[in-house]
Amino acid sequence: MRYLREVVIEDNPVNGFLPASIGNFSDSFRMFVARRNKLKGTIPEEIGNLSGLRVLALSHNEFTGSIPEKLRTMNNLQEFYLENNSLSGTIPDDICSLPNLGALKLTGNQISGSVPACLGNVSTLRYLHLAFNRLSSILPESLWSLQDLLELNVSANLFSGRIPPEFFQ
Repeated sequence: MRYLREVVIEDNPVNGFLPASIGNFSDSFRMFVARRNKLKGTIPEEIGNLSGLRVLALSHNEFTGSIPEKLRTMNNLQEFYLENNSLSGTIPDDICSLPNLGALKLTGNQISGSVPACLGNVSTLRYLHLAFNRLSSILPESLWSLQDLLELNVSANLFSGRIPPEFFQ
């Protein structure tokens, strides 16, 4: 399957684990969508080997563990969806090194810690959904410099501090 470009497995009662061998797909692999299934376990670090991937959608499953750290090599990733799983840990700084990231949706997990300030440097970011997690601290002021951001949802977290006046200008 070295020419396989897209895999879409959604709205099925598929259960089991995502194997580490997913990282063996070729550079021509562009889209992996496995939403609304019953996939469980951790998301394997080997998924970071998919350097040609543009869309990774693993929402509405039963994944646990943390967001894989090995994302830096996924330079073509444009859409990253992990909503409504049971992921914990923090948002890895490697997400900030994705030069084409336009959508990051992590809503409905158990992610804690602070929002990485470096997200404000991802100028391609249009959709940032972090609601219903356990994120705390203050929202980094760098987020307000995202001039093309269309949607920001940080509802139902543990943020403190004030909303900077720049937000309203």
